[in-house]
Amino acid sequence: MSQNGPSAQTGARLLMLGLDAVSLPLIKENLDRLPVIASLLKSGVVSELQSPASNLAASVWPTFLTGRPPGEHGQYFPFQWNAEHCDYRRIADPRWSEEFDVEPFWHRIARAGVPTIAFDVAHGLHDERAPCLQITNWSYQSSGDAKSSQPEVLKDIQRRFGRRPIGPEVPVAKTARQCSAIVEHLTTAVRAKADATLHLMKRPWRLFVTGWYEAHRAGHNLWPVEGDFASDAAPGALLEIYEETDRQLGRVLEKLDQSGVPTSVVLFTVHGMEPNRAQDHFLTEILARLNRLYLGKPPIGSRSRPSPLNVMAFLRNALPPTLQYRAASILGERVQDWVVNRALTAGRDWSQTPSLPVLSGGEGLVRFNIKGRESPGFFEPGGPELASYVGWLIKRLSAIEVAGTGEPLIRKITLADDLFPGPRRHFLPDLMIEWAPEAPVHRVTSPDIGEIEVSLATGRGGNHNASAFMIVKGDEALLEAAAAVDDISGLGSIAEAYLMGTARARAA
Repeated sequence: MSQNGPSAQTGARLLMLGLDAVSLPLIKENLDRLPVIASLLKSGVVSELQSPASNLAASVWPTFLTGRPPGEHGQYFPFQWNAEHCDYRRIADPRWSEEFDVEPFWHRIARAGVPTIAFDVAHGLHDERAPCLQITNWSYQSSGDAKSSQPEVLKDIQRRFGRRPIGPEVPVAKTARQCSAIVEHLTTAVRAKADATLHLMKRPWRLFVTGWYEAHRAGHNLWPVEGDFASDAAPGALLEIYEETDRQLGRVLEKLDQSGVPTSVVLFTVHGMEPNRAQDHFLTEILARLNRLYLGKPPIGSRSRPSPLNVMAFLRNALPPTLQYRAASILGERVQDWVVNRALTAGRDWSQTPSLPVLSGGEGLVRFNIKGRESPGFFEPGGPELASYVGWLIKRLSAIEVAGTGEPLIRKITLADDLFPGPRRHFLPDLMIEWAPEAPVHRVTSPDIGEIEVSLATGRGGNHNASAFMIVKGDEALLEAAAAVDDISGLGSIAEAYLMGTARARAA
């Protein structure tokens, strides 16, 4: 059904705008400096939402766009473990992207005849199949090639507003000078996002879905926190990006008001941000020592500092953060991906690997080496040895403490089978670890692993939490559609009930 024509701009309109990983507590502490969001909080209906971010932080956007939990969509990280080949791949990699192809909610709305634009919504796949204008990865927090259902529109956006305004994310510690440059860069990037949004809004639409990621990038790099794990950001740097985001949001809302077309708004975030509590820098060495113990091998000397797995890992550890930052910015995504794969997988003896850590945004994620799933295989699936190992591992992980304080390292360990069952569960990690300390620590210990000393090296002062929320402002039909939604997986159902219900009523 065509989405153009004289009727395209009639009827109710809905803007769904995701301010990715913003902190509601930080917003509420600074309402006098964020007047647009403050006004929405006052005039709209605010609801906190459930989110899988505590266990799988990067699963939140796929959960939003599909309306399904991680066990059903299978995505937990942009650069995700591929069990068959025992390496990491981008979800959009055509060698396996079909396996994650779950329909976004706006496709159903578009096929019902509602003119729809989905602009830079994270983790969308196969844009070429979209029944509407869909642009993915233009200016998103994680790297990836920009794609569109209408390539000529993407080219025009890139020509007018920049190829990738947000730029690459390099998770290393930044100097004060680099943090200042990030502030300037993100200020320009959020203006470009607003400019591009307004430009696309000149097209016919009744549903406009978009994600803004500049506050997410800022939260990682500019969070105002003390600690040698963080980058050297000025105290007010993060708030500068929040203020610019607020201003640009105000531009968009003002233009909608001036259009004369009634437009409802759902402003949301699918996870939040807080001072970094990640402890995943220990996990590789913890599992290496526990697996040696499980296999009956003697400990490797009395060292407390972990050694790199191979030459590539050694080089990554040896290069100063500033050189890593420059190199990653110059070399690009494909070279970075190759380096990470070599650093994490090369030189590993899979016949001696009962389990392994997998990449995450700071959570502790563990995969078991299971025959018929991981190509080398160690355990028989569903066998007694695997069940015994799981219990053995959880017990020993739970005994690890912060050296010098006795505080537990781990708050909670969850089995993915219990929390996220579903047809794509096999893509997910098997164990998900929630950390206990309030900030990254340097030394941990237990009778099984001895002492391990290592520091978090991402430079991230802030990291994700599960604090999701929505602000709904619109007519009674929208408020009614949103009333029962208490999870980010239900956000799309608001648009379906509001817009498709209206369309069916007109057709009748």
